Order: sequence, then C-alpha cells, then structure tokens
Amino acid sequence: MRQSPTRSPASWSSHRDGGRPQCIPRSLPEPTAHTLSATRDWALQHLDEPLTLDILARRARISTRTLVRMWRQETGATPHQWVLTARIDHARELLEATTLSVEQIADETGLGSSTNLRARFHDSLDTTPTAYRRMCRRSGAGG
Repeated sequence: MRQSPTRSPASWSSHRDGGRPQCIPRSLPEPTAHTLSATRDWALQHLDEPLTLDILARRARISTRTLVRMWRQETGATPHQWVLTARIDHARELLEATTLSVEQIADETGLGSSTNLRARFHDSLDTTPTAYRRMCRRSGAGG
C-alpha cells in the first residue's frame, strides 16, 4: 500500500504491527503502457505540415530511436512509410470527393508539389491522380 505523497517520509512508519518491515513507497510513478496512438491521431490532423521524426518524437515525448522502434511495432511500418501512406490515402479522399486541383491536393496532403504527388501516387497505386479521379467518377465508387 502506498503512502500519501503529501505525508513526509519522516512520518512513515518503518515497521508494521507484528515486527514486519513497512514497504517504503517508490518515488517514481509506476510505468504505464505507452502507445503512439495519440501521436498518430495528431499526425493525421497535420498531414499538410512537415512531419519529421524529430517532430513526431517531440510530440510523443520520446527519443527518435524509440519512436521508430515503437511505431514499427504498433503499425508494421516506419513513421516515414506510415505518413506517406496516410498522405496518399488523404489525396485519394480529396480526389474522390472534391474538385480541388492536383496542385491544391498536393499542398493539402503535405506532399508539396503536384510532381511529387504524381510520383508518390504512381509508386503506390500504379496510376496518376487524374486517372484515379476519372476512374472513381466513372464508376461512381469512392474508396
């Protein structure tokens, strides 16, 4: 049983009744399970901003090395891979649901330029953003 942190250590009894020693409470809080779900949720809301390892690690309040290790354990991908996939997914949503230009979508998703969006889109989906938009409109399907 822990002593109240408001009581001074001098007032803690070093023995219980019956001569058994009293356990001294620890100074540090018990470790808790740390996950990166809040950091990932935050990243999804800030895809249009730079999301470097340093920024994500600061947000999670852990080192970059720990961030990479935990991120991979929790998602199966590196932070860079995960952010890129999230940006491509967001671009797909915008292509399906809006009339924004490819340049505007590149800006909204943090991919920077229409050239970069086209390259990343082709790498991931083997098509261009414009062809993807046309295909979705023709089929009436979204996602």
